[in-house]
Amino acid sequence: MRSLLRRLFGIVPTLDLHGLGVRRSLDETRDFLAAAHEAGEPRVRIVYGKGRGSPGGVGVLRQAVPAWIEQNAGAWVARFERVLDSSGDDGAMMVWLHPPGPGTNETGDPP
Repeated sequence: MRSLLRRLFGIVPTLDLHGLGVRRSLDETRDFLAAAHEAGEPRVRIVYGKGRGSPGGVGVLRQAVPAWIEQNAGAWVARFERVLDSSGDDGAMMVWLHPPGPGTNETGDPP
């Protein structure tokens, strides 16, 4: 029912990683993608921020989260796209998920 209502109103499940360290962010990303895939969500949004509050103004999560998804989440993720603001910076990404099926389990590994 919840998934149907989200689709009806165009609400996309979102994970906000602001304020988390890299390790915790990657763990949260893994758990979020696994749960969304298992629930049959077609797409999700991950917000990692632009890094303006980070040392040197460089967003570590802007680099770490997409790299982790490329290397580790292929069983769940069909594709992803960075969401750019009017200045051309990104602080979030939209992620399209594979439909759930018998080929993977909650860790993304073959059963």
